[in-house]
Amino acid sequence: MKSDLTKQQNEFKITLKRLEDNLLARLSSAGSNFLGDTELVENLESTKRTATEIEEKVSEAKITSVKIDEARELYRPAAARASLIYFIMNDLCRIHPMYQFSLKAFKVVFANAIEKAEPSEDVKARVHNLIESITYYTFIYTTRGLFEKHKLIFTSQMSFLVK
Repeated sequence: MKSDLTKQQNEFKITLKRLEDNLLARLSSAGSNFLGDTELVENLESTKRTATEIEEKVSEAKITSVKIDEARELYRPAAARASLIYFIMNDLCRIHPMYQFSLKAFKVVFANAIEKAEPSEDVKARVHNLIESITYYTFIYTTRGLFEKHKLIFTSQMSFLVK
């Protein structure tokens, strides 16, 4: 929704600029009696009507954007947990060079964890479920590729850094 809203806002700006340029071109090409030019007057009315419609849509879009941002903020703890886990995984290459985890692979695990998380109507409960699911599935994914002697190190890092 946020992406569509941004795209729509940009289209509005382009439309307004085009209308403004068209109106200015007609005004500059009009003679001394520009009120007698019916095309110019009709174009002016059309531009005014379109600008008013766009202004209304822009104000609605601002309200919608605020609501989207508020909803997005509620999910920030889940994103923070996922980010922290990814960087813990990424640092495993310091233990052994074989441990290389790509962001693309992590995104797949992350998406699967979101799908498998228990749904809830309550946002706080949903965020908690997402955090638990992301932690669990990335832990399982990562430990599958670790040597036994390094699993304890990874588990310790997860325990110490993830609160």
